[in-house]
Amino acid sequence: MRLTLDITDLAPGGEGVATAAGRPCFVPFAAPGDRVEALVPEGDGAAHAELARVLEPGPGRVAPPCRHFGPAFEGEEDRLCGGCEWLHLEYPIQLRQKERALAEALRRIGRLEPGSYPLRPAVPSPRPLRYRSRAKFHLDRERARLAFFRRRSHLPVPLRECHLLLPALDELREALGPALARARLWPREVALEWSDHARRGAALLRFASVGEGERRRAEEVLRDVPALGGLLLEGEGDPRRKPAPFALGNPVLRVERVPGAPERGLARTRPDVFQQANRFANATLVDLALDLLRPDREEVLELFSGAGNFTGALAARARSVAAVEGQGPALELARLDLEGRSVRFFAGEALALGAAFAREGRRFGAVLLDPPRDGMKGMGPLLRDLAVPRAVYVSCDPATFARDVRGALGAGYRLGVAVPVDMFPQTHHVECVALLERAT
Repeated sequence: MRLTLDITDLAPGGEGVATAAGRPCFVPFAAPGDRVEALVPEGDGAAHAELARVLEPGPGRVAPPCRHFGPAFEGEEDRLCGGCEWLHLEYPIQLRQKERALAEALRRIGRLEPGSYPLRPAVPSPRPLRYRSRAKFHLDRERARLAFFRRRSHLPVPLRECHLLLPALDELREALGPALARARLWPREVALEWSDHARRGAALLRFASVGEGERRRAEEVLRDVPALGGLLLEGEGDPRRKPAPFALGNPVLRVERVPGAPERGLARTRPDVFQQANRFANATLVDLALDLLRPDREEVLELFSGAGNFTGALAARARSVAAVEGQGPALELARLDLEGRSVRFFAGEALALGAAFAREGRRFGAVLLDPPRDGMKGMGPLLRDLAVPRAVYVSCDPATFARDVRGALGAGYRLGVAVPVDMFPQTHHVECVALLERAT
């Protein structure tokens, strides 16, 4: 049914919130203060509606710059892109919503009421647009283009532009899709990365399996796209048993740790190793985490050190760093970058190695943790067993962040400060940083 709705709020997942006959309605592409016409499914309970048109725009609505953003009507196959959620919202509104999302997760899951701990304003991204240096795509075989999926579907959006990507990465995306089609190479997923410093890119191509045919045709692609410095070919399967990706050319890129400031150091990266996509905001994140941690002249334990995103900055200030990481390729890149520095690397699972340090009586002045999205269950007891006076916890998921912070409080720590950091403008995603201090 077609209804007129007044949008009063934003949901944690990014949709506008309205009420229709007592039912909560979630409307994508709507902004607080909008009056909209929406298609609302019949039934009871919460409804996920479709935006038909905006009757009266709210005060925070802006014109989205991208042709692929927003609701799609009949015949509009290039709309409803799932890459963005908030291109229609003023950036300060996005930041305030991310502050709310973190506070609500800490209240609901962490059982910390607002005002019971310091919560800083959200740290903005230096670039709200054109900030991504890496992204994952799907190959639209019919149109020979790299595509994002439509919102809540597996239908491809035939991209002509993406306002989240660095301009050069967008150009590489535009060139690579047709090159793959010409070579008759059909990967299931394509991960692209770009380095402004190296002025070239690299790609990871995922297939069901990789044989001689894929390798030969990938060589054609590498010759066909001058901006592509290297390729990695990966077959699907059990991640514990599958071989390392097959490399063509040089898929390792050198990037500036602080974009525009090569004197602050370079780092190695490649598309199959996790790195933050927003290098501009990441530089801010690293500085913030170290300022909270105060690692100067301390022995520091870093868990989930990855390819050394924080490790290099830690090594410049700490007496020594024990860096723990389970992913082999990431460790390899970090070792190459930080050879000769006061860092000792440990390959293995973070909780197990941390517990081993505690049993050995190893003591650290500070701990830095940057786990993947599922967080680190058992973080609080581990910090207690290590008797560490303070730790900084970096998370990309408010729910697991709040859960783990609650565990740390139960283990005798207090939340010194929580800071939301905007690594992904135009989406609801938010990075969370916490200083945890041992209660006296």
